[in-house]
Amino acid sequence: MKYGIIGAFIKLAFAKTAFEYIEKEIPGIDLPSYKKRVISEYKAIVARTPGVGSMKNNMFVMTMYCGAFAVALYKSAEEKLDEEKLKGLIRALSCCPLMRKAKKGKSAFTEKEIENRSKQAKWSREHIEEYPMNWYYYFETVPGKDEYYITHKQCGICKLTKQEHCEEITKYLCMMDYYTFEMQGAVLDRTKTLGYGDDECNFHLMSKERAKEIGFVKSPDAK
Repeated sequence: MKYGIIGAFIKLAFAKTAFEYIEKEIPGIDLPSYKKRVISEYKAIVARTPGVGSMKNNMFVMTMYCGAFAVALYKSAEEKLDEEKLKGLIRALSCCPLMRKAKKGKSAFTEKEIENRSKQAKWSREHIEEYPMNWYYYFETVPGKDEYYITHKQCGICKLTKQEHCEEITKYLCMMDYYTFEMQGAVLDRTKTLGYGDDECNFHLMSKERAKEIGFVKSPDAK
């Protein structure tokens, strides 16, 4: 991948929130030194990670850059981010001001969104050999309802953490899905996740109104 505009945007979007969180949760950390390590590592990860296509064809391009920044934060913390601190960091990044602004007023169930997800799912399968770091997934709607299914057979974030030898954080990065979909008015139910070692990610998305209509209850096995 190239650092470019997207790489710089992700740094702009996440840096302030991330470093404020780290300073608070890891007392005594040399923050200026940590910042330098993070930015250097982030750029290095981006440079050594194969591309996954263009933004036009693949909405997960941005996700891959987000993942690279999160991995850089984790690796640069030198084992000072335990499980709870890592969960808090992912929550903070997911709900940072620029992320909230980007998602504000946007629904996961518009006709344009559905059409785009369907088209990009097909593209992901047709171009997986060209972009092996990409996601490989299927998209299925429930006709006439604000409800759909996304089934990931391969995940770019799983591939990224494997490349960076930090697979232990993958399941925490998966938490971002819950926060980002919630900001788009969607309820996510998922009981299988590649980041947990399952054979697929079985996303079931529905609007809050649809969830109420069908009497949705969160699965005790949600991941």
